[in-house]
Amino acid sequence: MEHPVRIVEGRVILPAGIWGVLPDLHREIRGYDFYPSFEDLARIPPLGATSDVPDPARTLHIHYATPREQYDWFVAELDPASGRAFGWQRAGGPYGEWGHFILGDLESVVFPAGRRARDGAQEGPQLVERDTGFRPTPAALCLPASTL
Repeated sequence: MEHPVRIVEGRVILPAGIWGVLPDLHREIRGYDFYPSFEDLARIPPLGATSDVPDPARTLHIHYATPREQYDWFVAELDPASGRAFGWQRAGGPYGEWGHFILGDLESVVFPAGRRARDGAQEGPQLVERDTGFRPTPAALCLPASTL
């Protein structure tokens, strides 16, 4: 079944429930939804919409990260039909780059159980988590200056 996607005033308009078809495989482990609310997703510009905006001025709408490692993904643009996003990403170091990634791929990543915690207990598997306190922010205010 096709879901009509419209773009109005530079914003993606989706029919209610379209994001319900995306997997949220680890919701019980995370304790919250991997994807933001439908209303928040609808506010993200479509792919290519901010290509003429200088990187420091791009608004980042969602932040995903891993708790123990230096992996981050910030969403600036989104194709709601596929979950393909454009934004800034960092993989295990101080530097990052702008590029495309797929939210469904991030949601399904499970890193193996980690090292032992201070109390000697084995840490469980590590998931990519959504920073639920993150609010839309210009890139210049939340990314390392050396990457802009």
